[in-house]
Amino acid sequence: MFKGMSWTSVAFSFVLYSVVFLAVRYGMVIEGTAWAQARPGLLMFTLPGAIAALTSKEHPLTIALLGALLATPLCLIFLHYYSLHYHAPLQELAFDTSAIFWCGSGALAVMLCRTLFWHSHS
Repeated sequence: MFKGMSWTSVAFSFVLYSVVFLAVRYGMVIEGTAWAQARPGLLMFTLPGAIAALTSKEHPLTIALLGALLATPLCLIFLHYYSLHYHAPLQELAFDTSAIFWCGSGALAVMLCRTLFWHSHS
């Protein structure tokens, strides 16, 4: 399953996702938690997915999702130790799942653009 996959791209995706995760989460702590407030910051997670997909031609979605899945626990541990703000476990699970979804969506958008616009017409 992971044969032929670029681990450099996975590491790059891991770092980008971690930076976006910590920036968005830190921004949410600064502005405070409001119940039922829209979180457009989650759309920022499409960037690591799209960039990961652009760095890999063979397995773009797998690389984006693997980087996100590997980075999420590390980011949660970091936030647990360095954040004074506590989030309910169910709320944290919803945020993390949404972040991974949007990261995969960014990779899928790049795959769609490649299919539509860079397809060799013979």
